Order: sequence, then structure tokens, then C-alpha cells
Amino acid sequence: MKPYGVVIVLSSLIFFKSSKAQCGVGRSVTYVRWSGVAPETAKPVFVYSASGEEQSLAGACLARCRELEECAAVVVAYGRGNCQGIADHTSAKLKVDNDVAFFKKVCLTLPDECSTRWWMLENTPGYHLHSEVSHLKVILNTTIYECYDAVFTYNGDKKFKSAQWVVPQSEFDPDVIYTSDSLVGNCILNAENRFTEPESYRVSNYYTVYIENQCRHDYPQKIERCSYEEYYNQTLRHVEFTMKNYTRDECKLSCEQSQLFICRGFTWISRGKVNGGGERGLCDLHSEDLITTGSWLLRRISFATYYRRVVCLNISVECESTHMVVTYRPHGVFRGRLYVPGRGEKCSARAVGHTVRLNLPMQGDCDVNFAYGISNGPNGIINRTMAYVIVMIQNNPIIQTAGDRWVRVGCSPDSKKVKQVGTTVSVRELGGYRSPVTPTEPESPAHLTPAAASAIYGGSSTPVSMYVVRALDETGAGAVSLGEPLELRIETTDNLEIKPYHLVASSRLGDSSVLLLDSRGCPTGQVDFPAFSRSWVGDIQRLSARFKAFRFPTSHIVKFAIMVRFCDHKCPEVKCNSDKQSRNIRQTNDTLYQWGDEVPAEVQPEELEGGENGAGTRRAPAGTRSAPARVVARGAAAGCAPSGGDSLAMTLELLVDSKDILSADTLVRADHRATLPEDGRLSDDGAMVCVHELLLVTLALAWLAVQIILLLGCCVLVKRYRNLAETNMQKDYQSFDNVGFETGSTTRRVHWPDQHIDILHTT
Repeated sequence: MKPYGVVIVLSSLIFFKSSKAQCGVGRSVTYVRWSGVAPETAKPVFVYSASGEEQSLAGACLARCRELEECAAVVVAYGRGNCQGIADHTSAKLKVDNDVAFFKKVCLTLPDECSTRWWMLENTPGYHLHSEVSHLKVILNTTIYECYDAVFTYNGDKKFKSAQWVVPQSEFDPDVIYTSDSLVGNCILNAENRFTEPESYRVSNYYTVYIENQCRHDYPQKIERCSYEEYYNQTLRHVEFTMKNYTRDECKLSCEQSQLFICRGFTWISRGKVNGGGERGLCDLHSEDLITTGSWLLRRISFATYYRRVVCLNISVECESTHMVVTYRPHGVFRGRLYVPGRGEKCSARAVGHTVRLNLPMQGDCDVNFAYGISNGPNGIINRTMAYVIVMIQNNPIIQTAGDRWVRVGCSPDSKKVKQVGTTVSVRELGGYRSPVTPTEPESPAHLTPAAASAIYGGSSTPVSMYVVRALDETGAGAVSLGEPLELRIETTDNLEIKPYHLVASSRLGDSSVLLLDSRGCPTGQVDFPAFSRSWVGDIQRLSARFKAFRFPTSHIVKFAIMVRFCDHKCPEVKCNSDKQSRNIRQTNDTLYQWGDEVPAEVQPEELEGGENGAGTRRAPAGTRSAPARVVARGAAAGCAPSGGDSLAMTLELLVDSKDILSADTLVRADHRATLPEDGRLSDDGAMVCVHELLLVTLALAWLAVQIILLLGCCVLVKRYRNLAETNMQKDYQSFDNVGFETGSTTRRVHWPDQHIDILHTT
């Protein structure tokens, strides 16, 4: 652990020395990390490439930038293994790049206990925290730097854990992030963050910036089992700190005691046992989490295990005479339900006050299982019985989201004590789990096509298409994971504006559905889904809405059905913040913060770039440059001539988390199996075959039975051969002993001398 301590001391010395030179009295130099963005144009001050010997690429780059007064920011490219320091700009246009992190140098008044942090704040554009607690504070007409300072102030006994800085929509492009020292917006301070309330962390447009305090974290001092989720043979693409020759416990302790940044998880890669010691390997510390990025940040690697830190769930379970009682006390407001997978109608419960109490019969249809064991005690042999079941904590009463969890709960029927639950499993990674009960929908290859989408059109001949793209990942894989950022787009080449309304999401068979947009095209608030924004890409009219992938408990397929109306030239503006709508949004799930009394629909024409001859071409937004590679579901267009006010219906099917878990044992062990190809082993994986252990045992028994049958057959043949050989030998001996003697019937011909008749006598 010595190298880790040396880095902390050196970083602290560099930090204090540069702080005095570059900032005023009482303020210190630190960084604000922008995740997944980079400046479009910048003047480089230095360029650094990783040699492989340093423990942290980001740490080396930030330390170098602190020494240079002309260095105002650092761009770290994790995948390319390099970074560059850039000069100061009062305003900059940021582009989306998921492989990089942008560190902006700022001067802030820092708490003493957080002076060693590499960065004090983390900004994520396009997200906000819709918290319903009362510990909120709104500061109007502030710059983003004033919002930074406000995060470190106190609200009585509460400390602000996060904030969001929102600027008016008219001053912000929905697809490009602008940063400016003089841009004025509103600052919302919050006592919670995305880790304490993951379901409140919602998708927004780029006029909202989520700011998180990196000085403190919410992990308990004593780390229990439930504080980590294990992802076998996987790691994260972005690594902040690397240490060699560490045991798993030493790696875990380094993550929990990290002072350079908040460690959100670690990866331990086994290198085998060493002489005189235990198993050691490579230890990687990560500052990022899967809440924002989704599963695309994961990559597969052999002999690696990624441990993701999570906040423990407050769940207890006890066994009564005939029932198992599971009690869940959520941290904040809970409107979802607690149920047994596959038994949601009979074995479920909803919150009453701040507690969810689920009563499950020991003997019945709620899939309560029993395990038996025998142990030696001080008074003799003890027979133990354990009753256990797997329950689902679903935050939304209708759909499954990335924050939902499978939880294994159990208790002893002979004991009346309340047991705390210690094992939790993220539903994001167990996406395709199926209950052992009869499936509620048929599976066919046609329905499992990743890009399966269809569009049904009415009396319109204008080409209209609807498709879904990934908002972050550049890969072209069809199936998406729960919570992955997506964007639903509707496009047309018609000059008339189109208006989407009445958007419904349902399961494939239609047994479950939820209304996302009402008849005016406004969000209903039942699910985190915003209204569509209009933009123009060349001659193409585009309507887009960003959302997080979700699904229904009984279906892998989410079917979107929407109505699209053709307007006469321009569609009338729609105000979605009426009193009733605002009340519904506060009561359920809002997506966007709105400040005025009336907010018109957003129309953003693309900028023109002048060519050599003065002709201008429309430039597509930064997020659309690789759209063909990110499409996960697509619709086609059909033709008929539109008339004023004509409407058409469109449907699209999206496959979410299609990979099934083979057995319930896999679920109990919290085995987060990757669906990603392993690095460097793409050719070998094609020949890999996965066999269930029961099938393997059956094959072994069948092979043994065949061997036994063959052995018995050989024994029978050998015995018959010996009998035949003995018989032949006896005949040979008899023929040898009777040489010269008649031993059988012979035929003789007799000729009488007085007759010319031959008589044949047989003796």
C-alpha cells in the first residue's frame, strides 16, 4: 500500500503549492469533472501519453496541469491512453464523447477534510434529480460558478449533496452543450444525490446540468455484503487508479479508504497465488458508475471481477407460524410494489406509509422454497430448516427500470427473530430472468429480431419513419439493457409540421400498458418520458425524445404505439404545464424543470456552415453523427397523399434485455453474466458451448451405461466363443481316435454275379 500513500502525499503537495499561486485568499485550485463531453476546439498546452508505469493517467495529467498557470482544463481519453491540457476559454462548445472526461480548473472555497480530492464536483449534462424531499433550495439568476460555491454551503444540519443548474430553453441547444462564465440560470440545491435516490435521477435535455458534490459519500463506514454487487469476468472501461500485486481484500480496502476521489467500485484481476502468500492480482479503482452510462461501460475480461458499491437496502424478514413476512423500509418516497417474480398478481404488496409489508404463505403458490441441514451442536445433532424466496423491489408500479432489484430473503421457521437481508441483485444485469411458471407469451425467432419494428400508416403518402437510437453507445448491438439512455425519433421529409400525441407503451401481448404522452403530446408523468423536441437536419424534420430503457415484468418486448398528426404548415404551440399537469408531475415522475408559466414547444434549426462557394449546408447535431451505428429499432415509411389534419398510427417494437438466465441458482449467486464479447477472444467464443450441470451429469451417466453394456456384450461373446472352440476341439479329437473305422452311415454298392442288377444297400 506504500505507492498509494506516496501518490496521495505528492498530489497534496502539488495541490497546495499551485493553489496559493493561482487563486485568491481563501480559495484553492480544484477541478470540475464533466463526464462524456469534450471541447470541439481547443488550444493544447501539453500532450501526455501513458507509458504503462504510472498508476493513474488522470492523476498524472491533473498534476501536470496544476503546475502550469496557462493550463485551464484537461481532456483525458481513457481508450486511447492519453490526455492533453488546453488553454483558457471563457465560453466553449462541448461535444459528446463517451470515451473522454473533461476536467475544468476552477477556484473554490474547499472544506478542510476534502483538500486532497482530485476533483470536487462532477457535472453530467442532460440529467437532473427529481427529488421529492423538502430539503431543497433554489437560487435564481446565478452563474454556474456561483452554483458551485453554493453546493458547499450548509442548510441547517443538512449538507447539500448535489445540485442542478438550469438555463432557459430558448438560450440552449438541445443537442450541444455550451459552457460560459457569464451565462445565467437557476441553481437547485438538493440534500440527496443519484446514489441515495437512483430512481429520482432522470433524463433531461442539455439545458440542465446535474452537479454532484464529490467531497463526501454516502457509503457506510462498515461495509457489509449488501454494499457490493459482483460482476464476474467483467470490468469498467474507465480506470482511475491501478495497483499491482494486491489481494482482493487489500483492493477493497483501498477503494473504501480512497482520498483522491470517491471510489464507486473496484476490479480485481487474479494473477494466481504467490509463494508464501495468498492469491494476488491487479487492482483497478473506478470513479464512475453504471447509473448514468448503463451497461455499455462494461467490458468482458477473463479472471476479473468488478465490485460495484451500492447503498444497502433496509429489508428484514421473519417467519411466523404459516407465513414469511418481508418488510421493506425505503429511504424516500416509494410508489412501487414488492412481489415474487412470476406471481405478481397473488404475491405482491404496495407501500402503506413508509413501509412495504409482504406476507407470503409457507405452503402455497408463492414459490417459497425450503433448505435442510444437519449440524453438530453442544446438545447433539441439530436439524435446521431454512425457508427462502426471491422477491422483486419494483420502484414503478407498472414497469421495470434499472433501479429495481431482485432480493433473496430467507428465515428459519423455528426461529422468531427478525433477520436482516444481505444479498441484493441488480435487475439491470439479470435482465432476462424467467420465472419457472408457464410463460405468458410465446417466443418465436421472428419476435426476437433485435431490430424488429413496424409502422402502420393511414391516409398519408409522405415518408415517415420512427426509430430508436442509443444516446451514448456507438455499437450496433440490437438488444439494450435496462436504464440505458435511448432516443426515440420520428422523421419526415414533408414541409408540413407533424405533431406526435397519444404515445402508449405496452407489452407484446398487450396485457400491460402505460400512457406516456396524452392527446396534447404532453407527458403524463406515469413514466420518465419527456415531450418531443423538434429540429431540422437538412430537409428532414425530426422529432426526438430521450428516455431510459424500461420493460414490463412479463415481456422482453416493449411496443410503442403513437399517433402522428399533419398540421397545416405549422403546429400550434402546446403548453404542458397546466395546473393539473404540474400536480400530476409532482405526484409521479417529472422529466424536465420548467420555470415560466408557459413554455412553448422547442424548435431548433441547425446551424449553417459555409462552403468555399458561399453555399451553406446544414450541420447535424453532435449526437446524430453516428446514428446509423446506434439504431436499435427502426420503422419504415409508406405512401398516400396527406390532407390537412390527417393522422396516422405508428408502432415500434423494442427488445430490452433478451438474454435469459438458465437457472435459479445463477440468480441466487448474483452472477452478473456478461453479454459482451471478451477482449481478444472473439474467435474462440464462437466455438464455446454452455452446458447445464444436470445435462452434463445425464450425459456422464449415459456414457457410463453404454460402457457397461459394451462390457457385458463382450463378456457374452467371449463365453460363446469359448464354448464353440471346445465343441470343435472335441470333434477333432474324436476324428483322430477313429481313424480306419467306420464311424457313421456308409453307402456300399453290391453286384450279384447271376443278375445284372445293382442293389444299393445302406447300413
